[in-house]
Order: sequence, then structure tokens, then C-alpha cells
Amino acid sequence: MLSSNTIFAALILAVGMSLNTYSLAEPWIDTSDIYLKANIQLLADSGHIITPVTTYPLMWHDIIRDIKNIDLDNLSSNQQSAYHYIKHQFKLAEQNQTRVKAKIGFENKRFSTFGDHASDKNSISVHSSTMFKNFAAKFAPSYTNNPTDGEKKRLDGSYIAAFVGNWVVSLGRQDRWYGPTWDTSLSLTNNARPITALAISRKSAEPLIVPFTEFKIPWTVTSFMGKMDDNRVVKNTLLWGFRFNLKPFKNLELGITRLAQWGGDGRSHSLSIFSDVLLGKTNCGIDDVVCNENSPNPANQQAGYDFRYSFKLFSIPMSVYGQKFAEDGSEGTLQYFTKAQPQIGFDANLAIFGKASTVFIEIADSLADCGERDNIGDCYYEHGSYATGMRYNGRNIGSSYDNDAKTYVLGAISQLGIDTRLTTKIRYLDLNYDNQDKAPENPIIGNTVTSIAEQVWMVSSSVQHDYKNWRFTLATDFSHSTFYNDISNESDFNASLMVEYNM
Repeated sequence: MLSSNTIFAALILAVGMSLNTYSLAEPWIDTSDIYLKANIQLLADSGHIITPVTTYPLMWHDIIRDIKNIDLDNLSSNQQSAYHYIKHQFKLAEQNQTRVKAKIGFENKRFSTFGDHASDKNSISVHSSTMFKNFAAKFAPSYTNNPTDGEKKRLDGSYIAAFVGNWVVSLGRQDRWYGPTWDTSLSLTNNARPITALAISRKSAEPLIVPFTEFKIPWTVTSFMGKMDDNRVVKNTLLWGFRFNLKPFKNLELGITRLAQWGGDGRSHSLSIFSDVLLGKTNCGIDDVVCNENSPNPANQQAGYDFRYSFKLFSIPMSVYGQKFAEDGSEGTLQYFTKAQPQIGFDANLAIFGKASTVFIEIADSLADCGERDNIGDCYYEHGSYATGMRYNGRNIGSSYDNDAKTYVLGAISQLGIDTRLTTKIRYLDLNYDNQDKAPENPIIGNTVTSIAEQVWMVSSSVQHDYKNWRFTLATDFSHSTFYNDISNESDFNASLMVEYNM
């Protein structure tokens, strides 16, 4: 019998070949370009892009519509630079040239963030996307020599999609990023490899008009259902995701996120169970949900909200943003979720040594009060029934730093020249600071970063340069770790080179 990956590959390839001569543009902006995100965010914060922009993949449709409506005379020099970068990236997407990527590195990347590609140290991939009328496809086969999850051949980034009115239905393995953050997010990020999922999204954030007024609120929504087919306690667990965005004002964006694991081998996949998931009625001892060995907890849920508010101070564009994200449980106000964990951030668009830069500070805490006197931590991203938790192929689908971590990140995203860009970060990470793990001897249960308390200072940089059809990205990380336990301090250096060619 053919595997699901084989069937998916054949379907992607067939659609891609049939559409190849009718290429128009790739419909989505993915999570691979932090400079594109920074430029889009700058114009959104200044009110020139009115569509919500904190959910990725992000549709090109509204971005390029808003870009075309901008009067260059009303833009500052930094905003004009952002305008031209966005138009150039759309032009590349419009051409749909096949892109070949090759990466070599000393070690696998420990923490992935927005703008990162595969975390594996060595890989090669080919990306070819096509679009014709109401259909789009991307075929992105890749090969990794020494993968951490044992899967050398992959289709990460591939998809097929159909447009029906103002909706897009897609099937694929796409990275997702939910929230206004730069370094990581408590909800959903590209830290883990993408799962195969069926998704539906709004194509355009056509505004809701408040009755009897001219007040318009752009909004968008996306939802997906995917299968976590890795090595885990409950095989083939289903993951449902939901994201709702709106911009009630040009300088304020709000978002609501829900995630839920349910189903899987030996578990019910009934509509009644999923309806309980939608209503949040899956917690043991609540709403007549009885859990025991013969009837385990039917779902593992997370939910939260986020915001981004932009303003000017001394003519400098600035923003404050954050999110609160909660595990399911019986400690919250609504008796469905535990106390939400916070992540807050601040960014400003500055000129550093005369170079346009987005400077940000982010702080997060992922140690949740689980309501158990002797075990306060070890519950965020965890679950009693779905014991592997919110992880896929050995990496957390949310925060890069997993649970029970306090993180402090200072970063800058800079435009050094027309073709050269630089990202720098200084991080202090207090990892697993309760110094315990749910299952330290089991590789598919518990904290994926460290089973003991670890304090890390890390300095990271990434410089990117374009030359004709080539793009070169050199990234470096230097870290120093100390431990509570009787373990010697450790220092580590990692470097990688990514080479891309547009054919």
C-alpha cells in the first residue's frame, strides 16, 4: 500500500506539471523571510497596509492591493525602502521561478525562529510553485543527510490549493506562525517541521461594516486539521488549529488562537467529540466528562489572545505587543483553561549607524501553574492522555524553548544596503527553570530542549546578500550554558551557510 507521503507527492507533482505553463504568482508569504515580515509590519504599523498581518502563511492578495494604493510622496525614506522591498519580493513570487536551496552547517540549529529554514545542518531542496486561475500548487522536495527525526526525504513547504469565492482550501505541509512576535511565539511557530494538514482560509480580509456607520473592520480567519504522524504515545493524533484576526483601527490588531489535539489511533473521531472540542467541553471532571483508564481525556487544548498596538514617539514608529496563552484545565475563570502564560514585546523602527532597523525586545514565561501542589510546572505543552504533548518530530510546535522557560531577547533586523541585510540577537534563556522533567528518560515525552535547569547566554547573527539570481545567508550562534546540577559549564559555536539560486 502506498504511504500518505507518496500519495501526497504524486498529487503535488501532477498538479504542478499540469499548471506549469500557466504560472502567475505564489499566493502566500511563508515564514522564511524575516526581512519581508519586518517591511510589511512597518507599513502596517504606519497605516499604509490595512489588512491583518500577524498570521502566516499570509496572503499576497491584500498586501499587494494595499501596496498599489500607497502614494510614495507620503512615505519616509525607511518606508519607501520597505515599499520597494515588498514590491520586489512580490515580483519574484509573480515570476514563479524554480528555486534551489542548499545548506551546510557545523551542527543542527537548536532554536528555530521566524526566517529560519530547516533546523538540520545539511540539506538541499527544490521549490517550484505555480498558479492558474483558481488553483495553485507548490512542489518542494528536499533531502537531509543526517536528520534528527530519521526522515531524509521530505516535502515540507509543498501544497495544493483551490480558490472558491473569498476562500482558499489547501492541502499541504506549510509552516505556520500565529502572533505578532519576532523571535518565538507561545502558540504556533515554525520551530517544528510542518505537519500535513487540510486548511481553509479567507483570501481577502474584506471588512465588516458596522451597521448604521461607515466604520470598517478588516478581518480574516483560518483553520486547519492535520495529522501528527511521527513517533508519539498516541499515534496519528489529529491537530486542529484556528486563528481569527481583526484590525478595528489602523494601529491596533487583535488575534484569537485555539489549538486542540484529539483523535488518533484507538481514540474516537466522532463529530460529537469534535463538537465538544469546539465548545471546550473536554476536561476531566467538568461538564460530565469522566476520565479513567478505559476512557482517557478526549482532547488536549490550548487557547489565547494577542494584540499589537503601534504609535509614534518623537516621530519614531513604535509598537507594543503581546499574548496570553493557556493550557486546558480547571483553574481558569471559565473553568476550561489554566492561568494563561504571558509574552510581551516592544519594537521600534530606528536608524542604527544610518541603517534602517527594526529593534525589538521580547519577554516570555512558559511555566504554568498546573494546580497541583507538588508539581507546579511540567504541564505547559504537556498532557496526561496525549502524553507527547504539543510536539512533533522531537520539537515543540509552539515556543522554541519549550515549557518552564523564562526568555529575554533583544534583536535588530537591519537593512545594510539595497542587497544586504543583517539580523542580530542577544538572548538570555532560563530553560526548564523548575529543574524537573515529566519523563527525563523518555525521548518522546517531556521537555524537548533540556531535562534539567539550564541558563543560556546566546549571541546570534545572520547576514543575507543578494547577487543577481543568487542569495547567500551566513548565520552564526555562540552560546554559553550553566547548570544547577553538578555539570560543567558549556560553550558552543555553530555556523551555517545557505545558498539559493532562482532558475
